[in-house]
Amino acid sequence: MVGKASGSAGGHGFSWELRRIGAGIAWCVDVTVRLGAGPLAMLGALLHHHRQAIREQGLIPVTVERFA
Repeated sequence: MVGKASGSAGGHGFSWELRRIGAGIAWCVDVTVRLGAGPLAMLGALLHHHRQAIREQGLIPVTVERFA
């Protein structure tokens, strides 16, 4: 893991982990959402914001969803 951050927005908790995949092959940002009592629309807005920020850095966002 290269970096880690966490925060909250709209009644939900979020954490991000930045890590490298392979020896310089790719980067991965793992986003974990801890659902709270807030509106679910906040989740979509936050993920859209992050995808746009990733694109601005010249990276290609790819989504893999895992539910526990």
